[in-house]
Amino acid sequence: MFLKLKEEIKEGKTLLQFGFLKSAGRALGMLVPLVVAKFFSEELFGSYTLARMIPFFFMAFSIESFKVPFIVYGNEERMKSGKINKSLSVQCIFILFSMGLFLSMVLAIPGPIMSLTKITKVELFFIVLAFTGLVIKAFLSNLCMAMGQRIKDSLIDFVFGLLTISFVLIFYFTGVLNLSMVFFVYFIAGVLVLSIFIKSFDFKLFLPLVFDKQYFKDMFNFAKWMVFGSAAGHFINWVDLLVLRFYGISMGEIGGYGLGYQIFKGFMVLMSILPLYFLPFITEHINNPEKVRSYLYNKRPKIFILGLIPIILIFAAIPYIFNFIYQDSYQEAVTVIRILLVAVVLVLYNLFYYPIINALKKYRAYSIISIIHVLINVILNIILIPIYGLYGAAVATVIGYFFRVVMIEFYYRYKLRGILKI
Repeated sequence: MFLKLKEEIKEGKTLLQFGFLKSAGRALGMLVPLVVAKFFSEELFGSYTLARMIPFFFMAFSIESFKVPFIVYGNEERMKSGKINKSLSVQCIFILFSMGLFLSMVLAIPGPIMSLTKITKVELFFIVLAFTGLVIKAFLSNLCMAMGQRIKDSLIDFVFGLLTISFVLIFYFTGVLNLSMVFFVYFIAGVLVLSIFIKSFDFKLFLPLVFDKQYFKDMFNFAKWMVFGSAAGHFINWVDLLVLRFYGISMGEIGGYGLGYQIFKGFMVLMSILPLYFLPFITEHINNPEKVRSYLYNKRPKIFILGLIPIILIFAAIPYIFNFIYQDSYQEAVTVIRILLVAVVLVLYNLFYYPIINALKKYRAYSIISIIHVLINVILNIILIPIYGLYGAAVATVIGYFFRVVMIEFYYRYKLRGILKI
């Protein structure tokens, strides 16, 4: 009993260290659009919100889709051979392909992109730089997780977040902050993070790179479903803006909704730390019913209850926070945030299943659920936005996440629980 208690305390400290640094880093990153909203007009912030969607959505569609397969197969390879050079080789191929695809898209359809977002060619170039910086940071983070170095991963997140918000403030106080410079900070932060952390990696773990056809096949099969799932999951985060734009909602109103949604997404990003943290652990112990049972029925309810506290506090405090920071601007965002916080609770309940689904490689089912979620959300947005405007988009998001919770809970109870033998 003493050894078990000691192990729990040690794991709890690691989770707290990881969670604090990761949360702090992502909170700093979340502050970027909130600070930008203070310095930009509502119309310019609406343009920024739509433009920001492009690199971040493509990150989800490509780089984020390859993250989980790399972490899963990287940890498996490391446990077998002590190295991750085969899985890293495949990851490098995926990343180079993704960067080439993004650049090709920007060069092929610059007109529609600029028309949607009301940006210039120069600003579009800086979006490409922003994507490059985000890729560099994601590559380093994924590499840490594949090597089981969770604290270093969280430290990279923290430094990246600190650099992005610092450069936004520096550019503002030097009088050069504009749409281009806001995107440029991601490139600068990515390059600086690479230069800071590259020397701390043990190159023996992943060099020389070795291409293995079986690893490529297995990781590609995993990733191809993750592409659909991740793209669908992140498309949910942007479909509201696209439908609002389709219905001719003004850039000022889109800016207000975008600001409210950024706070919602901030919660989503912070909560995504939990499944990412537990993924290596679940991958290692997926065949141990006792470990999985402890994760679901001991750790999960405690973390869920703790997670409710900041959600309730934000719900109560958000009107006062907005009045203090933005005065009379973005007032419609307050109601949007309060509606979306209901979806935050649903997501918090749901996300503990994700490491299990990924460790069992049930990516097909996850992707199908995500696609159904997108369809529900799109239909609800089309119905509710003409009636209720911005608030209709927020309500559509909440209902969509409710159906997602129901689908994943049903899948766990009638499929996964039998596989896990718990």
